[in-house]
Amino acid sequence: MKLTPRDAPRFFAKPSQGLTGVLIYGTDAMRVALKRQELIAGLVGPQGEEEMRLTRIPASDLRKDPALLADAIKAQGFFPGPRVAFVEDATDGLAKTITAALDDWVEGDATAVVTAGNLTPRSSLRKYFET
Repeated sequence: MKLTPRDAPRFFAKPSQGLTGVLIYGTDAMRVALKRQELIAGLVGPQGEEEMRLTRIPASDLRKDPALLADAIKAQGFFPGPRVAFVEDATDGLAKTITAALDDWVEGDATAVVTAGNLTPRSSLRKYFET
């Protein structure tokens, strides 16, 4: 699903639960970070990070260990509630790793929130999330 500029603010303010994944990208890193924070707060709530329902995965770590995202999506937390696996600064080089993890997603798994810099319309990562 691709959000229009009109629908995006409403989605980020109150995201629906049970999402497989969301890609936030753009040239303005600060704007991407703000939208990511708003989305994650909407998904896990104000206590989500303290309750360990948020897993942060830098892109460099995911390149070293491709199973990190799949493991974070499937992991069960100690505290009840929705969970988020956050991949920071992804590139097209991680597209296969990210898509493989999301293709195995089932109801009850964590939502993947992926941020990236500027992605062209031909980007494999962008195409995957838009379809």
